[in-house]
Amino acid sequence: MIDITVDLETCSLAPTAAVMSIAAVAWDRNGVQSPFFDEHDGRLSFPEFTEHVDLRSEFLNGFTFDQSTADWWARQNDEAKAALLENDSEDFPCQPIDVVVKDLMDWMEDTRTKLHEDEIYLWAQGTDFDVAILRNICNKMGIRFGIKHTNFRDHRTFYLEMARCFITDGEEFTTDKAYALTDERETDMILYGLNNGATHSPIYDCKRSILSTWKMMGMVRNKFNSCNPQTEM
Repeated sequence: MIDITVDLETCSLAPTAAVMSIAAVAWDRNGVQSPFFDEHDGRLSFPEFTEHVDLRSEFLNGFTFDQSTADWWARQNDEAKAALLENDSEDFPCQPIDVVVKDLMDWMEDTRTKLHEDEIYLWAQGTDFDVAILRNICNKMGIRFGIKHTNFRDHRTFYLEMARCFITDGEEFTTDKAYALTDERETDMILYGLNNGATHSPIYDCKRSILSTWKMMGMVRNKFNSCNPQTEM
């Protein structure tokens, strides 16, 4: 199987939300030095996908826009806003939503085929947002969604529940303490090239979720092996 993380920047929190931008990143949970594919090593030439959406196509097809989300985006910094506009040009115009999602599905299937894997495990940040919106678009636009629901995975739930194993008994558990277990921003910038991303840039958000999950998987694996020295996960 191959792991792929998807992130959507949207105009609403509803499952029927209009989408401004979609990104996805393929990754290797068993990577030794990094979870990310090196596009120059011959395994996978295009490990990332990103496209912006022409919102007119969603307005005309009845997708949801809400004022509170527009207000939230208005409060974001210039870097986050620029990330949504970086490919909006004559050379790389925004595409209709059905074209973008069809491109995404084709990219995922092409990635699976190139890596000779049987299945895709689709990850997102949360259980009822990105994947729910993506499935609604596919259903509405008549696009085949070829990933089994049993292969959906949630970065947030996995990370926070596993982090509880590493918080000292009796110590108050908080989200900040949980993410502090693997948060090494300066080192990550050097080792994993995450120094050129803006928060709420979908590619950057994918990579941060992937990196946290991959590090936590390593911590769990090491803890298991230390408790069971005769067994390796």
